[in-house]
Amino acid sequence: MSNSANITLPSFQSIQPTEQDGYMIVARDLVKGVEALSFYAPNVSPRACALIAAQALECLLKAFLWRKTENRGHMKSPSLQHNLEGLWTMAANDGLTIPPVPPDWVKRLSSGHGPNFYFRYQQGINRTVVNGGSTPELVPMNQELNGLLELVALEIHR
Repeated sequence: MSNSANITLPSFQSIQPTEQDGYMIVARDLVKGVEALSFYAPNVSPRACALIAAQALECLLKAFLWRKTENRGHMKSPSLQHNLEGLWTMAANDGLTIPPVPPDWVKRLSSGHGPNFYFRYQQGINRTVVNGGSTPELVPMNQELNGLLELVALEIHR
């Protein structure tokens, strides 16, 4: 005995993520990488982890700032490109509940992330060789990033 039925399923729709969604998607993925490198990969250079953490932090701050139209033009200005301290201050001034002055771990990530990109390249001002920049302590930095990820996710979905 066999039975048959006609079932109509709704059509599949794929919605293009917004730029804010894109920043959050990347931030979530990178924060997972920072956690893995901070806790489970003791032989990996702190520089590698800091580079990923800096990019994650930039995405988190831009995800928060992207929610207001007036911020969008400012975020693309050359003075804020890879400027984690500037983005942090802008987010604090815009209502994200973070300290108005960036903490030390943010300052260290910012100095390595831009404008000379010490985490990425060995050359600094006047193309002199540098040591790659100073990195924050990885485990506390990871904990701060995870907290910020949760905070930004709550703020942008209000």
